[in-house]
Amino acid sequence: MTKEQWKAIQNNDKNYDGKFFYALKTTKNVCRPSCPARACNPKNVLIFNTYEEAAERGFRPCLRCRPDQPEWQGAGAELADAAKAYIDSHYTGKFSLNDIAGYLYVNGSYLLRVFKAATGMTLLQYHNYVRCTEAQKLLEDPELSISIIAFRVGFSSSSHFTRVFKNIVGITPSAYREDYIEELVR
Repeated sequence: MTKEQWKAIQNNDKNYDGKFFYALKTTKNVCRPSCPARACNPKNVLIFNTYEEAAERGFRPCLRCRPDQPEWQGAGAELADAAKAYIDSHYTGKFSLNDIAGYLYVNGSYLLRVFKAATGMTLLQYHNYVRCTEAQKLLEDPELSISIIAFRVGFSSSSHFTRVFKNIVGITPSAYREDYIEELVR
């Protein structure tokens, strides 16, 4: 093990993920350099170039950093994806932070922090984004009024819908509809 590798392990440096893997003789786990597990003793560490090399030597994948799943982005990203899926399937109804947190078996405050860190948005911002994306599709139908669209995507008033839509899309729903119709005519 080089000093650079040890420093990467100590600092949980994501830049070294995929460049090497380390295994612990004591726990028989193999980890990525960015693994959030507690610090280990360097005398118990073995370095491998690939996860497969470590697995062949009898080491099992760490459940915190999942070195056997290269596409895995971490527990926070996984939790954020699960929260997104919940919102995507419930965007028209009313739900609370406690509803989502209970469904995902996590603390609400923790969910808020992790979701914001993983997506750069709050749960409410994402919820409104999903509703406005669906509203954009419905605005393509000139037969539907703005009020009907607002209610279909889960808003309780068309004025609130218009404010949120303008904040997210940049124009009002009626201006969006006019722009869409103009595009069709061209």
